[in-house]
Amino acid sequence: MLKSTKSRKGISRESASSVNRDVIARYKKLESFRRASVDLISKLFTPIDTTNRFINLALHHIDEGSQSRRFLLESKSGVRKMTALLKELDAYAKKMEAEISEIEKSDGQYPGTDS
Repeated sequence: MLKSTKSRKGISRESASSVNRDVIARYKKLESFRRASVDLISKLFTPIDTTNRFINLALHHIDEGSQSRRFLLESKSGVRKMTALLKELDAYAKKMEAEISEIEKSDGQYPGTDS
């Protein structure tokens, strides 16, 4: 039968091991979310930027007050909102990356590795 040994702080080894596994699982989810965010941003930003450039070019060649111009201006507004959303997501991903870097520095190792 295994005995649960207590550390100075009163936490058993089994409990500490369980907490460590939970921290590692959360870290992996956080890292996975950050990578997915960066991938999503990079894949969406180029077509959105291209769409914005096309709208700007088209606006220079369409008559003032035309139905097409109004449609393009509405579309440009939507593109701006999508760009703002991507920038917010990018800022959040960078914040997560900084936090992950701090975790790695404070532990002296990557979570999930034994040294």
